[in-house]
Amino acid sequence: MKKGRHILWLQSASAFMDLSVIYCLSILLGAVCRKFTYIQAGDLFVATFGLYYLGCGYFLHGVSPSKQLTGLQVLGKGQVPMKTKQMLLREFALKLFAGILFPSYLLQLGFKIWSPFYTIIVQVFVLLLSLLWLLAFKKTWWEMISQTRTFRHHATTSRKNVVFLSYTLVHAFALMIMLQPVFQDRPHFSNIFYPLYPVTRETNQYTAFIKHSSKDPVDYLFDLFKRYDMVVLSERYHPEYTQYDLIKKIIGDQRFIDSVGNVFTETGSVSFQDTLDTYLNTVFTSDSERDRSTAVLQRKSNAIWPLWDLTNHFDLLEFVNRLNNTLPDTLRVNWFYADIPVDWEKMTRQNYRKGFTALRRDSVMALHILEKYKGKIAGKKRNKALVILNTNHGYALHHFGGAAAISWVDSSTTSYLMAAMPGKVANVMLNTVTYMWTPVQHGKWETAFREAGNPNAGFDFSGSPFGDDTWDAFFLSNRLLTYKQIFTGFIFYQPLENQLKREGFPYELDHFQDSLLRRAACVDQSQVALAKNLISLYNRNPALLISTSPAPYALWLNGLNSIVIPLLVLLAYIVGMVYYARHR
Repeated sequence: MKKGRHILWLQSASAFMDLSVIYCLSILLGAVCRKFTYIQAGDLFVATFGLYYLGCGYFLHGVSPSKQLTGLQVLGKGQVPMKTKQMLLREFALKLFAGILFPSYLLQLGFKIWSPFYTIIVQVFVLLLSLLWLLAFKKTWWEMISQTRTFRHHATTSRKNVVFLSYTLVHAFALMIMLQPVFQDRPHFSNIFYPLYPVTRETNQYTAFIKHSSKDPVDYLFDLFKRYDMVVLSERYHPEYTQYDLIKKIIGDQRFIDSVGNVFTETGSVSFQDTLDTYLNTVFTSDSERDRSTAVLQRKSNAIWPLWDLTNHFDLLEFVNRLNNTLPDTLRVNWFYADIPVDWEKMTRQNYRKGFTALRRDSVMALHILEKYKGKIAGKKRNKALVILNTNHGYALHHFGGAAAISWVDSSTTSYLMAAMPGKVANVMLNTVTYMWTPVQHGKWETAFREAGNPNAGFDFSGSPFGDDTWDAFFLSNRLLTYKQIFTGFIFYQPLENQLKREGFPYELDHFQDSLLRRAACVDQSQVALAKNLISLYNRNPALLISTSPAPYALWLNGLNSIVIPLLVLLAYIVGMVYYARHR
């Protein structure tokens, strides 16, 4: 192996080990900081990165701990120790500012709308560019600009022993912290984000507001109906079940029956409104007859997917049917589907692609709601409506504008409703996670409610500390927008650890297997594979399709932080151990 190529391998190994040390130090620093305040993990990493390399450049003359183990040293022009100006240029201006701060933080300041995905894309681009530069010129771009170079350097055995002991301790303590959720709180690994947001002076203010200024969520919703004709409930993750316990409490309340009486749902095609009307007013002679009829309705009426197998919708249908059987005709609950028209019997793959257009679906659903509201609800004694829409369809995203606007973001269903009925439509957010499957406000809200005893509560965003927080629920966001500009109010109903994912319902695939395969083929091959798997499970045992599990909000983030990254850290430690053993 050529000497230059050998140096490149040593530099790559050294960089990998340095990043591992920096990450471990940021974990240890974060554990200390959380005793007093909250600092984002990314901010801690960046701060540790800068301090680490500045310290190594200034105090250790360019020989970081990893370079001690791999036998490398950074020197200035003429193979002399770096001067202070060189060190600041290399480590601060180039590596920290141009390599991390600019792509991670500063670039987004020039854009009205930004996404964490964009940050990741820019960081990956910078990383790839740096790698290509190294392969092409045999030295990094920050070395070329700062006129520094990495050379072989042989440290004394005693110094290597001290360095390796420190290297071991840093990795060991950091791994203990990172792996703690896996061993100490495994039941909540999928739905509580670790590390927990700390209790701070700010969270105490939020907790005080919860205790003294919030209401029972059902009472809060009926307070909104006194001020608005239409209340949009922004549903959580579709399969989450406990939110429908709240919805059933609302619909079953006598105030709803007497004064509201109307429900719109995103789930359900307008093509099956007559079928829904018939079902809601049918008296079934047995539970099994009701289950079979509900299964047929749910299978028929879905507009988007070959099968909508969520238990919450099935149970809500049966709840409203039972409720209507106890009420006089004039007080029965009216339920209106809002989703796009569909005819699964005549569906082809071409028709599916043409009919389901995500960029116009919000306007179509809003049109269906407005037509039904104006034609069947407005002017009646019960002239109000509860509208259940999922996540971004329930956002009031009419604040984006100008060149930065994105049409389908700018035009949510709720935005159309608010524009058509100014001052008469409210929208409410349920406690959940962000669109990126990360905690809202990094977990600050969850901590505030936990300290208050996790009460079910509702309140207006305006006039609350929650409403002044920067809106971070969507994967695209405007840093100038706050929650009170996107939502009228907020309802906390069950903390994340109590929220459940439920799928499946009785008679789900009875006399439906061929239809499911035909529908799936109209969508794509992944849906065909999913349909075949469901059919196989159902034929083995129909109960296998009915399942309940914790809502998997935190699974990927906890898996990344407590499994994937620790494995990389462990790999970096092994690399360091190998170099230590080879060069003793």
